[in-house]
Amino acid sequence: MRVLVIEYALGGFCQGELIEEILLEGYAMLRALIEDLKMAGYHVITTIDSRVLKCCQLVADEIFAVPKGKNPLKLLETCLTHVDGVIVIAPAFKEALYGITCFFEKEKIKILGSTSNAVKICSNKYTTYNILKDAQISIPKTLLGSLHEDLKSLEEKVLKIGYPVVLKPVDGVGCAGLSLVSRKEELKAAVERIRNDTRESYFLIQEYLEGDHASVSLLSNGEKVAALSLNAQHIKLGSPDEGSIYEGGHTPFEHPLESLAIDEAVKAVKTIKGLKGYVGVDLVLTGEKPVVVEVNPRLTTSYLGLREILNINIGAEIVKASHGLEIPTNVRKKGYAIIGKIRFNESFTLSDEKVKMISEIDGVISHLLIPKPHLHPKEDVAIVVSKGKSLEEAKQHFEEIKQKIYETLTS
Repeated sequence: MRVLVIEYALGGFCQGELIEEILLEGYAMLRALIEDLKMAGYHVITTIDSRVLKCCQLVADEIFAVPKGKNPLKLLETCLTHVDGVIVIAPAFKEALYGITCFFEKEKIKILGSTSNAVKICSNKYTTYNILKDAQISIPKTLLGSLHEDLKSLEEKVLKIGYPVVLKPVDGVGCAGLSLVSRKEELKAAVERIRNDTRESYFLIQEYLEGDHASVSLLSNGEKVAALSLNAQHIKLGSPDEGSIYEGGHTPFEHPLESLAIDEAVKAVKTIKGLKGYVGVDLVLTGEKPVVVEVNPRLTTSYLGLREILNINIGAEIVKASHGLEIPTNVRKKGYAIIGKIRFNESFTLSDEKVKMISEIDGVISHLLIPKPHLHPKEDVAIVVSKGKSLEEAKQHFEEIKQKIYETLTS
């Protein structure tokens, strides 16, 4: 079976500046998924932006290099008749995932994931909330704000919920455009942050929920839904000036609300028709109950840790589930995994040799040195997965990897 894997950030769809941290997460998921599909015996095809092609180490059977200004989907036209299915990893922003999914549906290519209708619903958080609310699934108190309304009107809405509040785009991905607003003086900056990360004219005003950030990773065949794991998410909610950051997480997440969180996530996936393959549901585990904050109809970063500790090949199971076949019921976990980011600033001189040395450290799964003319200036980042029989052992392993990276940088 020939499987096409499309990753939006790395695959030639970002024709403007390249943001290294977004590329790194995309590269990590793409590299891991291709390896899992190859291990399961599939012939794998993918696309890579020609600006970063030399930085990638992928075991795909066929790689289409996408020059700047070229449409990756156009380049693929010659091989689509030989493709048996496609897995798309793309953000909700600007309906990227929806648009690509629609393209392959029109081309009669089997989508190894959710339908375009399900993707469209999940690409708009307000639409998602209304559907979940009707199904009596717990969601945050939510109101709509407009990018065009005056601050007095906006504050009146905020006061109905009460400070602090979270402001975020309806079509955001990750923590883009998201900020924690504690007083009215921060509202203007919060709206401006959203304006830069949305294509919509409206946004969400939500209650701030005290609790633990978590996600549930699930497999669905369109009828049955099975949870793979509850995962911890390490998210730093910041003010509009600071911004918010996703720093990774760990899996499994042992929590008193684990069974309730899994029940809510399964119910959410069953409520939105057309969700298939791998689905991630983000929640906040408050002192009372789990509250669903997002449904991701695609591969999520938690996959990087799960593939290290589960007794199944998740990539192969995504393909099976998308074909409506039985989903595994005997999933077992072997230890703990931490997915984290190690940052280092430009004071370190990164030669090609050091980049290669860092990428070869056991546990480093994503580290690219991208030509600076194409790169949005940011600090350098390595994405790391560490494992252990216990969470403490996994944390110790993470620190050892971090130390090896800094020793390499300073040598």
